[in-house]
Amino acid sequence: MTEYVLLTDEQTYFVEYLIGELILSNSISQAMKFTDEQLAHKFKQMLHSSCSLRTSVNTYIG
Repeated sequence: MTEYVLLTDEQTYFVEYLIGELILSNSISQAMKFTDEQLAHKFKQMLHSSCSLRTSVNTYIG
């Protein structure tokens, strides 16, 4: 099964977004994994509009 993660322009990974708090990590193992590529892209767009966070959707090989 292919999984996807969100990588920021600063080379950190999106971990979670709760109650207005954005959590990022340098470790890909802590990144939130998406099993649906379309959902990852929708989450990417939501983070950009709500947090001005620029990310790219990348394949996770674990």
